[in-house]
Amino acid sequence: MENKEIGSEASKFEYVEIDNLQTPGTQRNDTEEILSNYAESSAVAEKRLSSYCHKVDRWILVYAIVLCVLNQSDRGSIGVAKVVGLEDDLGMTKNDFNIATTLFTVGYLSLEVFSNFVLKRVGASKLLPTLGILWGCVCALQGVIHTRAQLFAMRVLLGMAECGFTAGILLILSFFYPKSRLTTRVGFFYLSSPLANVFSGPLASALSHINHPTIKRWQWVFILEGLITVVVSVFGYFILQDHPEKASFLSDDDKEFIISYKKKEGSLGGSQHLSFADTKRALSDWQLWFMTLATFATCAACSSVGVFAPELINELGFTAAQSQAMSALPSACGAIAILLAGHTVKLCRSHWLAGSLALGTALLGSILLVATLNVPARIFGLCLLGTGGYSGLGIFPGWSITANSQTVADSAVASAVTVFMGSASGFVSSNIFLNTDKPRFVIGHSVNIGLLVMGIAACVVTRLSMQRRNRRLEQIEAQSSTSFADGSVGCNRGQGFRFAY
Repeated sequence: MENKEIGSEASKFEYVEIDNLQTPGTQRNDTEEILSNYAESSAVAEKRLSSYCHKVDRWILVYAIVLCVLNQSDRGSIGVAKVVGLEDDLGMTKNDFNIATTLFTVGYLSLEVFSNFVLKRVGASKLLPTLGILWGCVCALQGVIHTRAQLFAMRVLLGMAECGFTAGILLILSFFYPKSRLTTRVGFFYLSSPLANVFSGPLASALSHINHPTIKRWQWVFILEGLITVVVSVFGYFILQDHPEKASFLSDDDKEFIISYKKKEGSLGGSQHLSFADTKRALSDWQLWFMTLATFATCAACSSVGVFAPELINELGFTAAQSQAMSALPSACGAIAILLAGHTVKLCRSHWLAGSLALGTALLGSILLVATLNVPARIFGLCLLGTGGYSGLGIFPGWSITANSQTVADSAVASAVTVFMGSASGFVSSNIFLNTDKPRFVIGHSVNIGLLVMGIAACVVTRLSMQRRNRRLEQIEAQSSTSFADGSVGCNRGQGFRFAY
């Protein structure tokens, strides 16, 4: 048997062909004709897969990216509001801002683990647009509050309203895309995070200069961004689909093709039943939880850039307006890094190594930030932090879902746990950049250094575990091979599942 690697940079699973196409009595030219026909059919299948994926890109992925840009902008707008007077107007002191950002995480995680099970029952086409409308309304209502207690309450509600959106998008992407294309598409989806920072900084800066006799500058940021989200979310009822079998924009041939393709690669589609036994098994897998430690670390780095970059830059001596504009720079570096994340995986020929390099880049940036107060060096450090953090965001979530997609329960649990761990990092990142630690922020950058080292270690351990599990799967399939009377060997390995590392 001969192993053939298939897929793009997003996967590393294998299938097996019968290596001896020339049976006794078969002429050499007959074998060459068989090989030629096989190559032709493979090229046709690849072209058909690309055509199918482009349809999904235009219909599902583009809208998901737009809505996620608004999602990230709405949750991160509090960082811009802080710079333009939020704390003074609400009478916030000491670490009240850190408490507010932490309360968002409390609300977000309160229902996160169960969100995909609700989505599977209700359907993405109904649930996700509804969530967008809810968090848009809550974001806008932050613009009419008058006390810090009201801000604390709104941050909890905002987290609860956003809960389930990211995990739900990741789940339906795993339904529509084959494993060979999933990591790249998930990376494109997470491109929305740095894009939100790139656009929201200058946008919020412009909004904050609106002069109104009763509405404060920071209130405009919340009100207008929330209303934009509500309008865009309404279109989701007509755009988002539950899974390929129900997708109105796909032809019957497209549906049959992707169902057959996903069965061949060892993953199941979104119409499959979500069983409690499979869910319990997936939740109890230590490897999944361990590999998401890398997601925890990279999300902490991204949060440092997305929420605290305006403040970190402001403490370097720049004005509020300059800080808002310049905060787009590390996020712009991160956006480029996410675009290149799939190519990094391809060059490294593995997810774990590409992810380790991303975390290493962010680690270097954190070391620069904690080591010096030199302005150019710290700006460069922020750019490295954004580059490495967002590059990891373009690798780890897709890797988690790609590597755990044998059943619909695996995909549902992997996407939920990935988002849960990434969001849980907010408990850390929200409380490490303290007003009492200005301007160097030694505590914050030192904690990031520790988390990034932990993430690299998690990548190594996960890779070793996946290799061991793949060998065990190969042994099981070899033992289950069926010998036929004519001496040939039948093997179901062509439909076998392999962990992608």
